[in-house]
Amino acid sequence: MSKFNPDTYCGIYCGACSIAKHSETGLADQFATCLRSVPKEELACSGCKSDTVYAGCSTCGLRRCAREKNIEHCVDCADYPCKSYNTWQAVARFLPHAHEAPLNLKTIKRDGVDYWLNAQKKHWACPDCGTPFSWYASACHNCDRSLLSKTFVLSAWRKVLCRFVLNMAYRKGKAKKNGV
Repeated sequence: MSKFNPDTYCGIYCGACSIAKHSETGLADQFATCLRSVPKEELACSGCKSDTVYAGCSTCGLRRCAREKNIEHCVDCADYPCKSYNTWQAVARFLPHAHEAPLNLKTIKRDGVDYWLNAQKKHWACPDCGTPFSWYASACHNCDRSLLSKTFVLSAWRKVLCRFVLNMAYRKGKAKKNGV
């Protein structure tokens, strides 16, 4: 597996991704429970800027577009925010972690990617023990400190939608990988 890279094209911080963190935390958070039907070996991911990408993210149109245009972030594109980015942002209504992406891109543009990555690493680390945690973790998996004031919550209907959408994205990515 390639080295993990938490930077993304779209502005999401992959360092707090439940899929990327599952090997450390298990499938314990609200988001990761939506992935229980996906074989654990299929959850390998080193971030969207790597060659080892979770099948559900491998078909991301923003990732493909940024790679084709040879840009580091969507905000670097002359067309930003384009129709594809705006359509993708509609997902933010269902997946709260995606809602932060445009603000993150502004920070990257203004302060640089290293500043943003350091700020995100600090934000998504337990205030007591420093252990990194995922977007939807309710407690630190190392010291059990409550993280509810720092993380996102999926409502019951969002959990149902999440299970459907994530499994659909996984199947689509898996089919593409297998040439179907």
